[in-house]
Amino acid sequence: MADETFRPQKRSISQEDIEGTAYESGADNASERLSEMAAMRQRLADEVGREVENPSEDSGMRISGKVPEAFKQAVAQKRAQGQQARTESRNSPSEMRVTGSGRLEELIAGIGAKGGMIYEKVELPSRGKFYDGENGPSDGVIHLRPMTGEEEEILATPRFVKKGQAINMIFNKCMREGYDSANFLTQDRTYMLIYLRGISYTPEYDVEVRDPDSDQTFATTINLNELYVDHCADDFGPENLEDVLPSTGYKFRYRLAIGKDEQLIQEYRERRAKNFDLSGQADDTLLYRTAHLIEEVEGLTDKLEIQTLLKKLPIQDVAYLRTVVNEPPFGVDTKINITNPYTMRDFEIELPLESNFFFPRAKRTKNTISRTQA
Repeated sequence: MADETFRPQKRSISQEDIEGTAYESGADNASERLSEMAAMRQRLADEVGREVENPSEDSGMRISGKVPEAFKQAVAQKRAQGQQARTESRNSPSEMRVTGSGRLEELIAGIGAKGGMIYEKVELPSRGKFYDGENGPSDGVIHLRPMTGEEEEILATPRFVKKGQAINMIFNKCMREGYDSANFLTQDRTYMLIYLRGISYTPEYDVEVRDPDSDQTFATTINLNELYVDHCADDFGPENLEDVLPSTGYKFRYRLAIGKDEQLIQEYRERRAKNFDLSGQADDTLLYRTAHLIEEVEGLTDKLEIQTLLKKLPIQDVAYLRTVVNEPPFGVDTKINITNPYTMRDFEIELPLESNFFFPRAKRTKNTISRTQA
């Protein structure tokens, strides 16, 4: 019941109370007035959260008898000096900083040098050949800095992760250039994700994997620096995004996926997942993705009609389309070769994106706890 909440009533303080000029001449009245002034100072100190300043405690004496006029003037002058000193202290620039104290600003300013918070030059796998300078760097070069606690908060916010906004927000914050990373190609975004993880923690990435042959699960470390990165060739660009289907011979044009496409496809997948069991229909997300990125098939441009055509094409043509659209000849090879320590057999997996990709596990060592730089 908020209306019934107790709120202490502040006592009105008159100018006569503050200046203390209305002392009575008698000893009893003077002592009583001093007691009232002490109580008043205590109330004021409590309201502003400060310790009371009681000059009588340091004086080592008690006031009795008639208070001399000269003494009262000296006390008033002392109070005025103290009030002026406190006013100057409150208006001091060191106490009026927007970001906090001077020490806080010094610590924040020193993070760049001591914390390695510098922007590193990054050449994207696409080399900028699919950007016009507005939607991305036409020279393929951006600059990234390591993540901070602010970016970790974004990753830890469920609504950002669920809506697919977290990665875009982090890219945009850590990139010096003002591009919207949602317009970047998927291949460039994958590279940025791995690069950002490496400079924010270190390239060593601890994971648990399962051997598909023996069904054994074990821990291993992946060195992200060892992933192969293939940059776009000089003879490949937007003008090369056309091909011919191997079985039917149909000509088609397509485009490469960007961050906005991935978000749209994810939303479509989630809508289908909600109605999958109820509708009794097959999951057509793969066909939807392929149709979404195809611009034309022999003059056919309507997305729904293209998706219908894909359902009727020979599986060889569908597989070819999916490979061409999703795997251009540049980007990060995320296939990892793993050796089973128990059987010494090798097997291949896709780079797993587990929770500790951006939240490394803490390793406890003797007398210390160190975060895995992985």
